[in-house]
Amino acid sequence: MRGGTENLYGIVGLGKALEIANRDMVEHQNHIVGVKNYMIEQLKAAIPEVEFNGACQDNCLYTVLNVRFPHTENAEMLLFNLDIAGIAASGGSACTSGSNQGSHVLRGIGADVTRPSVRFSFSKYNTKEEVDYTVSKLKELFGVKEMVKS
Repeated sequence: MRGGTENLYGIVGLGKALEIANRDMVEHQNHIVGVKNYMIEQLKAAIPEVEFNGACQDNCLYTVLNVRFPHTENAEMLLFNLDIAGIAASGGSACTSGSNQGSHVLRGIGADVTRPSVRFSFSKYNTKEEVDYTVSKLKELFGVKEMVKS
């Protein structure tokens, strides 16, 4: 027990926020899954040797995609270059972000930790156009040339 007045406005506001979030949750989940699956398809088509850490479509958190890219001479600067291009992403796994030791989680699932892994997160605000932009920048970074249609 403590003295003082309860934050009635905060309590009512939280209740309303939960009501709104719950009302639109299925629609938002479907949108996020669609954008994430679109990114998976686009990355498979655009970047040779791209792989995904974990069960990226079947049994996973629908808001996160952890991508393992081919090792190139530019791999060390991948996150920096994405940041410069205005793309927010993280390295490795959430458990070890900011660590130089590599991810024990990625090692634990048998991922090749010598290859750069990037974690992309999705929300109801992300679009397929943002995915297209991200994939185009990744193609530039990995030196993937556009195929000329005849």
